[in-house]
Formats: sequence, structure tokens, C-alpha cells
Amino acid sequence: MESYIKMKSASLDFPIYEGLDLSFRNKLTKFGKLGTTKIRNSIERKIVRGLDNIDLDIKKGDKVAIIGPNGSGKTTLLKLLAGIYTPTSGEIQIHGKISSMIDLGFGFVDDATGYENIILSRVISGETIKDKNRIMKEAHEFTGLDEYLNLPMRTYSSGMKSRLALSTALFSIPDILLIDEFFSTGDLEFSKKSRGKIKEIMDNSSIMLFASHDLDLIKKLCTKAIYMKNGKINYYGSIEEAKKKYENDYK
Repeated sequence: MESYIKMKSASLDFPIYEGLDLSFRNKLTKFGKLGTTKIRNSIERKIVRGLDNIDLDIKKGDKVAIIGPNGSGKTTLLKLLAGIYTPTSGEIQIHGKISSMIDLGFGFVDDATGYENIILSRVISGETIKDKNRIMKEAHEFTGLDEYLNLPMRTYSSGMKSRLALSTALFSIPDILLIDEFFSTGDLEFSKKSRGKIKEIMDNSSIMLFASHDLDLIKKLCTKAIYMKNGKINYYGSIEEAKKKYENDYK
């Protein structure tokens, strides 16, 4: 069966708690000089709708950009499709292996080595590990982390963690690729290498969704566009029309 994504009336709500004082210093102050004052917080629970009544039908061959202002729901939509969030209501049907470049490094174990985290990430993603030596060689050549791959993750800098995270995301061709912006990946040589690998995966994936503010890059990589506003899909269709609606709304 061919890859697809179908969403019907999918919504996502986030609870927000107001009035909860988490300041330890304030608690000590309120506790009082005699140590007998009771502390009570007036907590009010509000619901914020992150995504509102999303209908979407994406088929094999679709390379879809997601555009819109900050806070419009672009990343939230990708996280919902990646399974990081669960819809509050509505339906989502997805067929195909997903690779997401959203929260890179999510789930890494600090006390495990770089190599161990790479193997663990691939097992969690559903990959059958048949050749550990090949995987270790790929990681060594791609990341340039050398002996650090044998050290626990807690010894890594943020840049080193980013390299390792990319190596777990870039060495399998998924059916569905989810990308949240292009990002800085370190020095010039590594950045060029990683962008080339990302482009290769984009070209070979059946479906791609790419959230970005870079309209010129979108025209090069995508065939359609979603324009999001206030957690809703305002338009889904041609890139030019989506761009026009976006620019008209924010002149």
C-alpha cells in the first residue's frame, strides 16, 4: 500500500495552569516567621487550542511546505504527525515509516555512549539491526566525533549532541519525512555534509512535510504548501497562492 497521511477534524488542546506559584523563595517567605502559615494557591486551569479542526489528505509524491507566522501551529502539526502529541479529538491515519527531524536527540540516554545511543534510536524507530559494524562506521565517518563515540553522552557539548542526533536521523530512507526548519549543524564542512544528506532523503522519501519561513527554499524543495494561521489550515494548495495569502495577511 502506498504512503499517505489523512487527518479528519483533528484538534489538539493544551492545559494551562494559572495562579500556581512554583517559586521556592516565595514559599519560604509566605511560610512565615513562625512557620505556621498555610500556603494555598489559587489554581485556574485553562485550555489553549494548539490545532483546530485540521483536515488534510497527503498522498505519495507530495512534498508539502508548511508556512505561517511564529505560533501558527507549524511545529505542533509536525509533532502531532510524528506521534509526539496525541490529538484531543478527530482522526489521524498514517501509512508509511516516518522519520522526523523535529526534536533531534529526544530520548538520548546520558549514561550510554554515542554508539549505544545510535543503536538504541534505530531499534526504537523499528529498524532491525543486522550489521552493527556498518552502523558504527557510518556514525564515525559522518559525525567526525572519533573517540567521543565511545564516551557517555553526558560528556558531550550541545554541538556534539546535534551531530549525533543527525546521524540517527539521516541514515535510513523513510516513507514520510517531517522537517522543522533547516538548522545550524556546526562547522562549514559538517553543515555542507549534513545538508547534502538531508536533500538526498528528501528526494527519496514518498512524502515530505517541511515547516519553514524560507519561501525561496520552499519553492526549490516543495510542490505544494499549507498556510497556517492561529492553529488552523488557512489554505492548502499551490505554493504561490499560499505565499500570496500569507503576505496579504501580514503586510
